[in-house]
Amino acid sequence: MPKICVRHSFWHLALFAAIAVAIPAAYAAPQDSPAVDSAGNTACASLGVYIFVGGTGGFDGLENGDQFTELLQTGHVGLYEHNNAIVAAEHPPSILQAIESVFTGTGPGQAELGQVGANYFTLPPSYGYYQAVYIQNGLHPTEANVNTPSDSVPPKQLQKALKLWREYVDAARTAGIATVAPVAGPNGRNEPKLGDHVFATNPYYALERGEALYGRAIAFDVPPNFFLTGGSGPGYQKFIVQAIQWGNEHGLRTTMLLSPFPWPTNAKGKLDYFRQFTTNTFSADTQAFVSYLSQQQAIPSEWSVDNYEDTYPHDTPAVVPETVENTTTAVGLWVAANAPVYVNGPHNRGVICGPPASSDGSQR
Repeated sequence: MPKICVRHSFWHLALFAAIAVAIPAAYAAPQDSPAVDSAGNTACASLGVYIFVGGTGGFDGLENGDQFTELLQTGHVGLYEHNNAIVAAEHPPSILQAIESVFTGTGPGQAELGQVGANYFTLPPSYGYYQAVYIQNGLHPTEANVNTPSDSVPPKQLQKALKLWREYVDAARTAGIATVAPVAGPNGRNEPKLGDHVFATNPYYALERGEALYGRAIAFDVPPNFFLTGGSGPGYQKFIVQAIQWGNEHGLRTTMLLSPFPWPTNAKGKLDYFRQFTTNTFSADTQAFVSYLSQQQAIPSEWSVDNYEDTYPHDTPAVVPETVENTTTAVGLWVAANAPVYVNGPHNRGVICGPPASSDGSQR
């Protein structure tokens, strides 16, 4: 289900009933503010991969590793494996193979999927689902962000919906995916936002809270431009800040999805290509957005630069080179050099690391 009426539906359809387990909705408990450490903390000195780049726009361009060498050399970036982009890159398969070669040594990556039946993960490759799209092509992501069918359900349907989610997550774990995040955010105008700790306490979000707690992760679909211009209405910015903090307080993987938004169309109603998008402000918007979250101490544990507005996988200028403003890799490089990151600790007492240390332990 689209989160801003822009996030893509997936190439596969649910041919089988989706299936997962009810858990009580959790409420945010007051926590001390996390410590801030530039690199003295051991966790901050050895961050590893916490940034991902990918999405659909220009995904094929990631085979050109020589155009984002500085980003790769940070030691903090992995591949964002959006289902639609992976499917497109398999035709011909040499594209995906080249991309995988570029990202060798950067970890297993992070997938974006749709929530369908649990057997999406377990059916053999001949069915054309997860094993065919990912496993058979050498991709073994250990994290997934999932576009769920609904952000909320009526109270009488909550336990059934959570049962479906748990079975889906359990199946994903048999495929090696350790954390499964619902893609959250009140991006609809009519979704409740006003007040304190709305995500943590409002019954409307009981489903997403339960999904996040069972999947041990939550992802936020918050395009920087959308956020900075007020999002879906009053209360949106405060909601996002407190929802990130809620996730961190509960020891979850908190992934912030950064994408350009909105993307223009031409007179025929078709999406423009990157070079036609002359008013693109993705780089500047990301910098302002990260600054805002930093001031609020609402720092995610991961950043994913995920261009899904541009649906053209062959629109290479949208992703590379890293030296051109507003490309996926340029934004990823800025995040790697400047954005803080939250690292969880014992008893969910975390530390904000920033600015991040490079792979050799020095400051950038």
